[in-house]
Amino acid sequence: PLVLVPIFRTMHRKVLLLAAAAGVADAFMAPMAPGAPKLSMRRQGATSLSMSIKEEKKVGTGNNRMTDTGFTEPLVERVEYPSSHGFEYVVKDVLNEKKFSKQEKVKKEKPGMSIFDELETLAAEARRVGGADKMVGFEADVNVRLKWLGLFHRDVIAPGTFMQRFRVPNGKMTAHQWRTSAEIIQEYDQDKNRDMWDQQGCADITTRQNLQLRGMRLENMPRHWKAMRDTGISSVQAGMDNVRNLVGNPLAGVDPDELVDTRAYCDDFTNKLTNNGLGNPEFANLPRKFNVCFVGSKELYEHPDINDIAYYPAKNAAGEMGWNIEIGGLLTGTRCEFATPMDTWVPQANYWAVGEAIMTVYRDFGYRYNPRTKCRLMYLLDDMGVPLFREKVAERYKAATGEEMHTEGTSTVPKDKSRKDLMGVHKQKDGQNWIGMHVPGSRCYADEMIMSADLAEKYGDGNVQMTVEGNILFLNIPDEKLEAAKAAAAEIPRWSFTPGGFAKGTITCTGNQFCGQSKINTKGNSVKFSEMLDAKYDMKETVRIHWTGCPNTCGQVQIGSIGLLGTQAKNAEGVMCEAVDIYVGGGIGQDGAVGSMYKKGVRIEDQLFDELSAICVEKYGATLKCEGAGGGGDAPEGGGKRAWFKNMLDMVTGGAK
Repeated sequence: PLVLVPIFRTMHRKVLLLAAAAGVADAFMAPMAPGAPKLSMRRQGATSLSMSIKEEKKVGTGNNRMTDTGFTEPLVERVEYPSSHGFEYVVKDVLNEKKFSKQEKVKKEKPGMSIFDELETLAAEARRVGGADKMVGFEADVNVRLKWLGLFHRDVIAPGTFMQRFRVPNGKMTAHQWRTSAEIIQEYDQDKNRDMWDQQGCADITTRQNLQLRGMRLENMPRHWKAMRDTGISSVQAGMDNVRNLVGNPLAGVDPDELVDTRAYCDDFTNKLTNNGLGNPEFANLPRKFNVCFVGSKELYEHPDINDIAYYPAKNAAGEMGWNIEIGGLLTGTRCEFATPMDTWVPQANYWAVGEAIMTVYRDFGYRYNPRTKCRLMYLLDDMGVPLFREKVAERYKAATGEEMHTEGTSTVPKDKSRKDLMGVHKQKDGQNWIGMHVPGSRCYADEMIMSADLAEKYGDGNVQMTVEGNILFLNIPDEKLEAAKAAAAEIPRWSFTPGGFAKGTITCTGNQFCGQSKINTKGNSVKFSEMLDAKYDMKETVRIHWTGCPNTCGQVQIGSIGLLGTQAKNAEGVMCEAVDIYVGGGIGQDGAVGSMYKKGVRIEDQLFDELSAICVEKYGATLKCEGAGGGGDAPEGGGKRAWFKNMLDMVTGGAK
């Protein structure tokens, strides 16, 4: 394989030349729209087609966008602050505040973590005036700083109501925590509406194995906060410029192919990050949000490519287990790039030391000027360069451990691995069983959550396990309880452990039911279209259809087999209506790839189903159900790296065999 690297790179350059000659930004798919994300391939050892590009970028420009001092002086400093924590990190006064983003100005005026001591006061004021939306003079606290407590005011779509985002390391909640969450949203689920268009009390499972409660009122928040804290869970530092939920293997501890049990690592990282849920100002003023995952599966269920820190299981030259580190992955409306190697291996026990060093270097040197979209870690790496960034991380790592930071080890993640289906009934490595249930639209209602908590306690291990696809697993079900567990699972409204291929491959963001930035209703439409497609077509393999309502791409449209990005378009009467821009060719796991623009402005009401049907038939091998079980034709190539590479070969060789 090593001999092929120069050939791959030469072919890659030829394809880029072809693209330039054709006047398009993407040589492999339909022309990219202006500002659309460029193609980025997942790194796979020495045979990576993207390595040549990444190697060119490693050095960095050397230019600091915020200061003439380069990268010698931190942009923030620790100061004493009159709060229960006693200190905060704040941006230095010498910087030009006129260039700060709106959010940085709010933080500079008053640190986000200061709100930790003010929840009771704010709730009392909300009760006095009749709701958070009527709290004149408290706008920055209500709309911005409360996010440091994981509380998001829905001021545009549902003024006065809040979403609470918890910290759920590795996506695991106890049945008690799950049931308590259900009891909270039940208080706000007055009309029992299930159509995903109206605002009411409900919960969503997120693409970071997390739970968000919706419809809550600030007036009642201290009571809800205590109820959840009493179960051992909190939402401290779950929003704004903080580290997001720690993602791990959803089958941790039971996976027949498990590489590492990620649960303890996610738990301990979270505890250190948040000071055991009491708040930790050391990491509460990052330049932007920050994503971390631990890989424990061979199938890369954790989606490490799109994390700011990805821990990959790896061995050093002596055969000792540890972690290879990749950094900077991101998906945005203006840039999509997978994480890049930091050329670092650390022993398993030193995961926090290297993570802390990476986070604090980013905290100290990351950008804070407008545009805010360029404050993510990858933009710092563009200018600082990976070698200098690694050098600064290594200094802090050695100060914490007394050890030098080693160069990259040998990954234990296979380069090729077929993906186990998480949905359905499967055997664990200990001979017990798990049941994977599809949750339509990743949306949960109180009655469903209470029934599922009962199932977990009565038949499983008393835990509810979430996946990044927004589904639920019940683990450790013994054989003698399996049939009763299946019967109980079948009673849960809407949920299914035998979902159609399109349903279980559907991923969606919040949508305009609750999010003011979304241009379309993603939840309701995603369920409707997956049901329509499953009713008409059979698929040999799951097609992942990702829905997102705005360019923030919380629904990760660029890594879907098909990605649907919400927009608006005129209908036949000239009236603006819901529409999507369609991306095709993204992938996850070993076939990870960023999709390309296929078609813009496709109306949802009368055009989208035909477009999806054509794509699924022509590109992914869907067959009409009436055509019989055989399906006919060759197996589909799929939308990941293999199809991309085949297209590239055909371009360079003219299709010669």
